[in-house]
Amino acid sequence: MIKGTFADILISIYLLTTLYFRFTMLDSMANYPIVSIAFGGILLLFIWALVKVNFLQPNYFGLLKNDKLYTSDTLNLIE
Repeated sequence: MIKGTFADILISIYLLTTLYFRFTMLDSMANYPIVSIAFGGILLLFIWALVKVNFLQPNYFGLLKNDKLYTSDTLNLIE
């Protein structure tokens, strides 16, 4: 299990590397945009699965201070 800022750095490096490869391969995939979109989706699905099974536990560089994304105050804004 990888936690905290180290997990954030690994995810950032992974995303930047996959973006670099997608942009360098874009010339060869010019006639196949669906393949490029599917390739990017599969790579994002892989990193999502690692976070979902708690192998990676990022803290989003400290942007989210509490564990809950929604509090009772945000749910009652309509009232």
